[in-house]
Amino acid sequence: MKSTYFNFSFFCIAVLICVLGCNRSKRDIRSQNENNTPNIIFLLTDDQRWDALGYAGNSDIITPNLDTLAAESVYFKNAYVTTSICAVSRASILTGQYARRHNIWGFAKNFSEEQLQNTYPLLLRKAGYHIGFIGKYGVGNKLPSKHFDYWKGFPGQGTFNERDENGDSIHLTKKIGKQIVDFLELQQGNEKPFSLSVSFKAPHVESDPGHFNPDRAYDDLYVTDSMNIPKTSIEAFRNYFPERFTENNVARNRWETRFANPTMQQESIKDYYRLIYGVDQVVGKLRKELERLNLDQNTIIIFTSDNGFYLGEYGLAGKWYGSEPSIRVPMIIYNPSDTINAQKTINDKVLNIDIAPTILSYAGIQLPEQMQGKDLSELIDGKNNNWRNEFFYEHIWESSEAYYIPSTEGVVSGDKKYMKYFMNRDTTDVIFEELYDLSKDPKEINNLIGKPEANGLEMALRKKYVALKKAGE
Repeated sequence: MKSTYFNFSFFCIAVLICVLGCNRSKRDIRSQNENNTPNIIFLLTDDQRWDALGYAGNSDIITPNLDTLAAESVYFKNAYVTTSICAVSRASILTGQYARRHNIWGFAKNFSEEQLQNTYPLLLRKAGYHIGFIGKYGVGNKLPSKHFDYWKGFPGQGTFNERDENGDSIHLTKKIGKQIVDFLELQQGNEKPFSLSVSFKAPHVESDPGHFNPDRAYDDLYVTDSMNIPKTSIEAFRNYFPERFTENNVARNRWETRFANPTMQQESIKDYYRLIYGVDQVVGKLRKELERLNLDQNTIIIFTSDNGFYLGEYGLAGKWYGSEPSIRVPMIIYNPSDTINAQKTINDKVLNIDIAPTILSYAGIQLPEQMQGKDLSELIDGKNNNWRNEFFYEHIWESSEAYYIPSTEGVVSGDKKYMKYFMNRDTTDVIFEELYDLSKDPKEINNLIGKPEANGLEMALRKKYVALKKAGE
């Protein structure tokens, strides 16, 4: 009898300890947020093309932490930007809108107050989130610091050659990593959920026209390696675009300073990859810090880039134009509470304008009518059977003699693509056109424009281009 009583008492105590332990653990994890509203961290790199990631099949680049994140997440294989340039793409990310709607085409124009109030961070703050911003803001020259609870953003391009709190030299990417830790530590005891937007400068060049400037701590990486180069970067493709397109083109001029010969190309690619390795290290430390603070089980991480980058393709450097290396980006969503969709790869087309509505949806906030992007959580959960298979691409630029960048408009429809290059805003002043069947020609080598066998495809995509352009207004 005594033995039975003892065993029963021991059992009750064990259960009580277990319950109290579980409750304590949950209380620690949810200390900021009793309603279990998720924390959201958005990580944005600058100029990282879709294939500059080990998980994407790149055997040269070293990105162990990003690869692990991607393997534990939903990985979007076909993520694109609607405009491939920093300021415009960032405006689209923040608002969930095409450029022709938010009307920010360059670097100097700021959001109106109404536009700013309808960006995802400020909508989160209105809903009770504690919001922070770190890194390159990139939209206009008026920083919205007063609207944030934590602000470590900077205007313009910034520099990688930074100073820490003691005045010692520190690489910008590493400094951003320290600021992330600082923000997370400040969340201890905060009852509000948080949203942190981190905008890296890496792997952007140091200045204009610029060079890649990685943390010299990573100089030993790739020293003896020979990097694979893009197929269309060889000399045979230097005149693929016509002379009217390439002559005095900013992209060709920058190619001259970074990729003009094999040695330059190898060193530039290595430094570009070293910059991404620096970001990868920050991502690894971020995840460890979340775990240390018991925030890892309730924090969603979204990772992408503002645009891609030419690594010498067609004798070009930079972005702007409609090639896959320029408009296609990595995209990852890690949601620890969604174990069903972990380790999932999605092939549907997703866009930078989908980021804002997705973040708001995770936070349980109704989407503003003016947002044109879609909620990616619906695609992840299989709740949207009518997902897009095509999208409109646009980059409008008023060129000058000193800064010549032909404007671009086009459409990607399924595995087909049409792009038109023209002067300024005059779509009738056509410089060059491209038409590809990406299922047969993923490297965009065989331009089908004007070829009799592709007349039907050309006509069909021109019609889609007109229709999608109108729909995006």
